[in-house]
Amino acid sequence: MDNIEKRYERKGTINPCSLDRNDLLKLTEIIQETFTKPEIDRYFRVSTTVAETRVFSNSIQDFLNQKELPPKVSDLSFYIEGWDKESRFDKNILLDFSKYSIQLSVEGIDPVWVHDKYIRIVKYLKKKAATYWPLILLERFIIFIITILLIINIVISIKKGEFSYYIDKVALLGLWIFLVFYDTRKIWPYSNIRLRDSQPILSKANIITIIIVILVIATVMGGTILPFLK
Repeated sequence: MDNIEKRYERKGTINPCSLDRNDLLKLTEIIQETFTKPEIDRYFRVSTTVAETRVFSNSIQDFLNQKELPPKVSDLSFYIEGWDKESRFDKNILLDFSKYSIQLSVEGIDPVWVHDKYIRIVKYLKKKAATYWPLILLERFIIFIITILLIINIVISIKKGEFSYYIDKVALLGLWIFLVFYDTRKIWPYSNIRLRDSQPILSKANIITIIIVILVIATVMGGTILPFLK
């Protein structure tokens, strides 16, 4: 039985996040807590991809000071591991940001440490939720609603037989095609990490979100509600 080891692990997916340089510094502090300086110097890694080249550093400050880094990235990984005095595996953390998901894995021989570290990281990232995160999580539901609206409005337009009733349907059809066939993670990535400048209020993601809301409201009012009132 002396040869048997137990390792406790918690894995999970984090909701879409928006982070800046200061947030990354704070996040690094949370990740590195309880690890010794030798462990941090030897086993901590933060990395991203620049022009098809993977760039690593064991210092978050050195990493952020690289001139070749773009102003904004979606691909970013944190990794650190620890070893006990007998040079045996003790614990590790892997936090992986990408356009399509944010994955967190915490593993260790101490279940209390695993639980506390996992919860601390998750709570911090929840505070940094992207403004558009409901749009990502409800994307399939939104497409379903738009599909129903589109069908209803087309039926109404056919019964009315007037060209003016088709204009908003064409706009709604274009929106439906965009949401179904376009890679929307290019606009609303799970990870919106700003390394250089601050996020403007009228960013591309916010503008497109506003346009979608306006189109849906206009279609509901002009293509569904008003015809019934008339």
